[in-house]
Amino acid sequence: MRRWMVLLGIVAAAAWVLGRLAVRQWRGVEVQEATVGVGRVVAAVYATGRVDTDRRATLRARVTAPLAELLVGAGEEVRVGQVVARQDDQVLRLGRERAEREVEAARAALAQAEDAARRAEQLAADALIPEEELVRLREQARQLQAALSAQEAALRLAAEQEGWAVLRAPMSGSVAAIHRRAGDPLREGDEVLTVVDLGPAYLRVAVDERDVGRIAVGQQVRIAFDAYPEQVLVGTVWRIVPALDRLTKSVDVLVRLSEERPPLRLDLTATVNIVTRVVEGATVVPRDALGGGGSPYVLTVGGDRRAVRRAVALGPCDEERCQVVSGLAPGDRVISPLPATLAEGQRVWVR
Repeated sequence: MRRWMVLLGIVAAAAWVLGRLAVRQWRGVEVQEATVGVGRVVAAVYATGRVDTDRRATLRARVTAPLAELLVGAGEEVRVGQVVARQDDQVLRLGRERAEREVEAARAALAQAEDAARRAEQLAADALIPEEELVRLREQARQLQAALSAQEAALRLAAEQEGWAVLRAPMSGSVAAIHRRAGDPLREGDEVLTVVDLGPAYLRVAVDERDVGRIAVGQQVRIAFDAYPEQVLVGTVWRIVPALDRLTKSVDVLVRLSEERPPLRLDLTATVNIVTRVVEGATVVPRDALGGGGSPYVLTVGGDRRAVRRAVALGPCDEERCQVVSGLAPGDRVISPLPATLAEGQRVWVR
C-alpha cells in the first residue's frame, strides 16, 4: 500500500511539472514592450582623461654640491624667483675667495709693470737704456694686463657660480613634487623639485582611433571628475594631437576647461562625453530593444502573439536610445528589453 502511495505521488509531481511546462509553452516567452517616441538624441564619444598643463618646470641643480636646506614643501605656492632651496656653498665660496686673491695679485703685478714701463720711457728718451729694454717692459705690461683680464673673468664666473647654490623657483605655481631632501648629494643636472601652474590647465583625453574621425575642434565636452562625481562641467575640444599611441591605439584630444571649476590637481581623472552630433525631433527607440549588430532589427508582438522581426535603419545613438531613420514610426510598440534567447516566430506574452 505504501509503495502505491509513493508511486502515485511521483506521478502527480511529474504531471504538475509537465502541466506547467505545457502552460509556459502555450503562453510563450515573457516580454515587455516600449513605445517608439520622438525626442532628442545626443551622439557622443565616451572616453577618459586626466588634468594636464603646459605650465610646469623642474628645478635642477647647476653645481655639484650637497643640498643644504629645502625651504618649501609639496603643495606649497611659490613665486617666480623665490628662494626655495640652498646647496652647500663652502667649496664655491673658497673658489671665489681664491679668485679674489689672484685678481689682487695680478693688479699689483700690473701696476709694478706699468710703473717700470713709464720709467723706462723716460730713460729711453734720455738714451740711458736701449730701445729693446723699453719694448720688453711694454710687452711684459701688456701680458700682465691680459692676465688680469682673465683673472677678473674667472672671478666673475666664480661669483656667479657661488650664486648658483641658491636655488630659486623657475615659475610661479604650486610645488607638485619634491625630488631631493636636505642632505642629499647633488650633481649638476639633478632634479630638486617640480612646480606646476594649473591656472591654464586642460584635459588630455585618450580617444580610440576608431572614434577620432568624429572629433572636431570646438565640439562641446561634458566632463565628470571622479573626485567630484556630482558636478558636470562643460568644456570644448581645443586641440587634436596629430599622433597615434601605437600601444593604446588612441589619439590625445586636448579639452579646454571652463573657468568655473572645482579645485584641480595634476593628473586628476575624469570621464568625458564629446558631443559629436545632436538630432532634435528624432524618432527614437530604446537601445536595449535593438538586435543584429551590423544589421539592426527590432521584434514586435504580432496578432498571433508571436515575435515579428522588423529591420530598421539607425542614425546616431546616445547611452539610452537611438534615432530610427526608417523601419518604425512614432507610436509603434517594440519588445524592450530584447531577450537574448528570443527569436522571430516564437510565442510571447506581454507582462
